[in-house]
Amino acid sequence: MQPTEHRSAVGQLADDLRWLEDHCRRQPELSAHAATLRLASALTRNVIGPFLEGQPPRPLHVSVVGGAGAGKSTVVNFLAGAKVAEANPQAGFTRHPTAFLPPGPAFQWPSYLGFLGSMHKLSEDKPASVDEDVYQVKRVPLPASAKEGYSHPLGEFVIWDCPDMTTWAAENYVGRLLEISALSDVIVYVASDERYNDAVPTEFLHLLVKAGKAVVVALTKMRPQDADAFIEHFKQEILGRLPKLPNGETPAVPVVAIPHMSVADRSDPAGAGAQYRVQLLNQILVQCESDALTRARTVTNAAKYLSTAGEGLLEVAKRDLTELDAWKSAVQSGKAAFEERYRREFLSGEQFQRFDRYRERLTDLLELPAAGRVVGGIFWGLRAPYRWTRDAIYGLLVRPDVLNLSEESVLTGALAGWLDALHTEALRKAGAHAIWKQVSIRFESELAPQARDRFATDFRSFELKETDDLEQAGRALVNGLEKNPVLLYSLRGGKLAVDLAIIGGVVYSTWPPGWGLLLIPLGVSASHQTAELATRAVAEGARQRVRSHRESLMTASLSAPLANWLTEWPATGGTSLEKLQQVLRRVPESIRTLEERVVAKAAALTQPKEAPPVQVAAPAGP
Repeated sequence: MQPTEHRSAVGQLADDLRWLEDHCRRQPELSAHAATLRLASALTRNVIGPFLEGQPPRPLHVSVVGGAGAGKSTVVNFLAGAKVAEANPQAGFTRHPTAFLPPGPAFQWPSYLGFLGSMHKLSEDKPASVDEDVYQVKRVPLPASAKEGYSHPLGEFVIWDCPDMTTWAAENYVGRLLEISALSDVIVYVASDERYNDAVPTEFLHLLVKAGKAVVVALTKMRPQDADAFIEHFKQEILGRLPKLPNGETPAVPVVAIPHMSVADRSDPAGAGAQYRVQLLNQILVQCESDALTRARTVTNAAKYLSTAGEGLLEVAKRDLTELDAWKSAVQSGKAAFEERYRREFLSGEQFQRFDRYRERLTDLLELPAAGRVVGGIFWGLRAPYRWTRDAIYGLLVRPDVLNLSEESVLTGALAGWLDALHTEALRKAGAHAIWKQVSIRFESELAPQARDRFATDFRSFELKETDDLEQAGRALVNGLEKNPVLLYSLRGGKLAVDLAIIGGVVYSTWPPGWGLLLIPLGVSASHQTAELATRAVAEGARQRVRSHRESLMTASLSAPLANWLTEWPATGGTSLEKLQQVLRRVPESIRTLEERVVAKAAALTQPKEAPPVQVAAPAGP
């Protein structure tokens, strides 16, 4: 993968995660997930991106985090070895992060696109209470007692003083805190004797451990004689409930105590407070074997976190997908009602009278052709009394055909019912979720007109298909007999033989001729009626097949395409749901791709290099 491909993949994943974060914040019930998504986005931009780009591991970053009034400023000063951080008793006073650079050579500041998100570096000194997306960079002054060649214990680190972690609702400065936390190689979590088990800071500690961050806990403000007992209590009550690391191991979190001290001692971390400072520095340095290995661990853990937390990161979409499934169910219910109405109001009463012409043609085929028409005419005359009587009785007993509604009017009415049901459902649930609200707002102006237009277009195509299908079915009914001369002439001969047998039987049984000959018209009428009933049964079978095929054709041409379109409509046209579906498709693949690249590059960096072969000189000649 080329550098430009790295940047594209990292940028796309970071943008998708940030979009999911904003999506969460628009839904109050999902706001708890926003911090997780912001951390994931920050890990992608601040850690994984620069690493794959090949930027140097130095400087390493150590950040100081904790709840309000925990003593973070004191810890920052102890790390810096000088009083550099602003302290203020007001909770939430620090609103943007400040980076302190120890004395020594200048660092190459990361220049990766998207580094620290929307935050930008201040060009002038401002109070820590400035609530803007900014950060400051300051130098730690060289100690007055420093001698030539002085080296700061954290000379390879940037020390970050971060905003308080008091509430997840503080979107602005919590976002800045998460940016720095994601960047950090080591995090010093500060908790005081007074508020060590506050819920929100503890939740934040859990999140950092899940992300695979190296954490050192600094407990503050207890009496010196209570330090050991407080550390044990904290380990049991807080650290004992920490989540597993991305690799499944139990996190090892060292704890140091910085007891309550006088103002003078706190102001002199390199002197009066040195005993506590040294413990803290040792716990940080012991976790950083080298620049390259420390950064490789940070990046590898970040990639593992994204991989293992991938499903959790997409948890925010569950509610949306549930509501989308509910919309799909409503559409399918409307489709079923549409098809049922078509069957009930049109197909059940439609006789496809064009089929009667083919049925009559089928009956005519059974009559004798050419010269046989003379014989057929005689039989037709013999059947006249029966035919007149049958038609008279049929007219008295059978109700006239009820005028059936036209197919177009039935389908148009069914469509109106379908859309009305969807509109009613959208209005009923508009207050429950944004999907239904969006549908209800745009229903009359967009969805319904577009649905009617699509229906009108599809119906014209459907009419052409059904006309062709009906003609083909009728012709097939007749052609099947016309193109089978053996069967056709067998039926004609059989019918003629039956009629002749009836006539011969009547004449023979009633000879000499008398009134018994009147049975001849009755007999030939009965045989002809039998033939008509047979052809009617064949035609009705074909008619039923056409009815079933018409229903299938309507489903394929009208209801199914319209249902598919309605199902996808909330996720089209640039809506948030369309974007959500795109993000859900991209994020897992992006995480998998970046993890593979990180693992491969980290393995190459941490693999011991083979020593070059020793060249043995050839012995000198005599």
